[in-house]
Amino acid sequence: MGNFNLSHRVVLAPLTRNRSYNNIPQPQAILYYSQRSTDGGFLIAEATGVSTTAQGYPDTPGIWTKEQVEAWKPIVDAVHDKGGIFFCQLWHVGRASSYAFQPNGQAPISCTDKGVTPGLDGMD
Repeated sequence: MGNFNLSHRVVLAPLTRNRSYNNIPQPQAILYYSQRSTDGGFLIAEATGVSTTAQGYPDTPGIWTKEQVEAWKPIVDAVHDKGGIFFCQLWHVGRASSYAFQPNGQAPISCTDKGVTPGLDGMD
């Protein structure tokens, strides 16, 4: 796979775990990802928010603050220690988000001019 040598074709697809409190990956993720790592195996991290406005679900990890980046480091190290190849899936949910997940309850950011209708997602 490009510059990466995979030892097999089994891939850990990104699975939203909803266990990153305050958008910070938690220590139990070290065990979770390392248990699924193999030498030359390919893992894709759960969807990881790129900003405060990227969130659309509770307790998902982020990577926009130093604290979040530092929390990811031992997870990545654990996968690499087992010879695994680890990619971070970057995520911004756009208008699929809810006012409840946005800073100061503002409208979710959309890449279109379609706008967001409060209450349609059942979360407002």
